[in-house]
Amino acid sequence: MRPSYLRHSFLPWGHGLHFAKPPPPGVENPRHLASDDPWHVIPCVLANLQQGRFEVSRMLVRLMHQERDAEIWNVCATLLSYAAPYSVIRELEASSEELLKSDEHSPYTRRYFCEILSRSAGVWGVPHLIRHYRELKDRKVESEVEHYISLMLEPEPRAIWHGPRIVWESNELPPPFEESTPLFMKEEYLNLVERTFQEVVSTQKLFEQDALWEGGRLDIRAVAQRLLTRVRDCTHPDRIEVGRMLLEGTTGLDFRAFFNGSGRLQSLTAAAITEEFLERGDADKYQPGVRYFFGHRIPD
Repeated sequence: MRPSYLRHSFLPWGHGLHFAKPPPPGVENPRHLASDDPWHVIPCVLANLQQGRFEVSRMLVRLMHQERDAEIWNVCATLLSYAAPYSVIRELEASSEELLKSDEHSPYTRRYFCEILSRSAGVWGVPHLIRHYRELKDRKVESEVEHYISLMLEPEPRAIWHGPRIVWESNELPPPFEESTPLFMKEEYLNLVERTFQEVVSTQKLFEQDALWEGGRLDIRAVAQRLLTRVRDCTHPDRIEVGRMLLEGTTGLDFRAFFNGSGRLQSLTAAAITEEFLERGDADKYQPGVRYFFGHRIPD
């Protein structure tokens, strides 16, 4: 059972990447990593990651192999996305098809790998993200993954975010027996994604290990500026949530006041927090194209 000090942790409208309240003393002790209870392992991993001890992130991959609980996978996906070195995420990606075999009848499991590849922002991960998208068969999941791809390649939600063009195919029967079926132009869409990716890599002169976010090399100042615009205008709530998580994960600052206890955006408060961050010049501490967690450079 999830402990009370992790209640609503790992949620963008909750406690984010912080403990809900101070955990018990010694929660970071490595002995907890050997526990058979994932809710002993997870707080230990979080406490160590917050201190820059990134080697513990491999325990999250182990949990995903051991557990089939959606709540555990959600937590592991969040921590891997924002805190795991690319070497660990590559290991997970290499075992993705093995992990998917046991869930052949679920259309949602592959989404976790797409989420991790997108939110960890690696240029190297985009071809893998595209490969996973090709394998999807559920339209709802495809739509979610289209948003993940857009998050990497588009500064604002545009054509990639909107998904494939739809063509209506008639059964060519006379009325009233005529029916039309929607056909999603998936290959056309994937060609757009591939072209956009290649153009971004070329124009930005990106390398495989660079972090790619919203159409360019990851830049924390740009992330904060876009987030400020969105909270002021109350636009693109999905990007507000992920922007909060990225800034909080990178810096370790407490952004919980973005949302109230009911999970509703507090736009004035969120704007004030983001403005203060920008005015202090804290964004200048973070090298573009590089990932950090709680101020510690992730060894990518």
